Amino acid sequence: MSNPAEKICPPDQLAARLPALARPLVMTNGVFDVLHRGHVSYLHRAAELGGSLLVALNTDRSAKMLGKGPDRPLHSDVDRAYVLAGLGCVDLVTFFDTRTPVELIRALRPDIYVKGGDYDMETLEETQVVRSWGGQSLALPFVEGFSTTALVQRIRTPLRKAAFLDRDGVINRDRAYVHRWQDFEFMPGAIEGMRRLQQAGYALVVVTNQSGLARGYYTEAEYQALSSAMRQELARQGVELAGIYHCPHHPAGAVADLAIACDCRKPAPGLLLQAAQELQLSLTDSLLIGDKPSDIEAARAAGVGHAYLVDSDNPESGTAPHLADGHFADLLTCTTALLGAATL
Repeated sequence: MSNPAEKICPPDQLAARLPALARPLVMTNGVFDVLHRGHVSYLHRAAELGGSLLVALNTDRSAKMLGKGPDRPLHSDVDRAYVLAGLGCVDLVTFFDTRTPVELIRALRPDIYVKGGDYDMETLEETQVVRSWGGQSLALPFVEGFSTTALVQRIRTPLRKAAFLDRDGVINRDRAYVHRWQDFEFMPGAIEGMRRLQQAGYALVVVTNQSGLARGYYTEAEYQALSSAMRQELARQGVELAGIYHCPHHPAGAVADLAIACDCRKPAPGLLLQAAQELQLSLTDSLLIGDKPSDIEAARAAGVGHAYLVDSDNPESGTAPHLADGHFADLLTCTTALLGAATL
């Protein structure tokens, strides 16, 4: 059937439609509000278990019995049914108006009943009913990382603006492969600059290339210890970091697992994109402050709204000021200028 509407069947018409469905008949049920990849993958796997797949959909009234929230489902049962019917793996969609589909299962007598998730099928009444005529009851795991509830929450959470900050040369003096706290020295005014950005509503996110890991100059544990000490000192002075993201790779590295080309080493945008996804950041409303052209290139590739260069001891510092939206002496000077600009 090419028209999804033809695959939607009211419960009182199921008896006339069932004989046309190929056996074994697989049945599943759910709300399927805001259909996502996890749902589609699950339904395809369910369909592969038999000759046809019937999906029993919670009506709006039934869905509200599940306690997902006063405004759920977001889509009406008719709209949810139409979307499901548009999937090639689904042969028929019907409805049930109760908390569970037990009575509908008794009427349909499927050969295989499937639930998605980590259900203990032995505890479900549905399992006992299906087995009463020799049918099977199976649980199929959902695809990890996909959840309608989590998706709705993410949509409703306003995206934050961020200040992405390179570390060496911007936050601390660039002394080449700093990895011990006793060698770490904040740049003059850096903490005050970060404090001002924070007060202006920016989430502070450190994005740093750490090729010393790939070169074998220090270990991941040593890097993490330094990051923890930096975070603690900043917190002591009233500056909270939303995140610290680092790239441990370098194609010419001595550590085999890290000696690779990657999408996280700046000028690639991987670190920025990862942070934006995990911290729910608006890239277009964010800014980046770095001391090398690769920082600016990463910001452009990621779609960050503004990118600025500051001077440091690194030989690459200030070599391509035309790439940036501005060029300043240091983080504090940059921050002072930006927070007074009408465009920000």
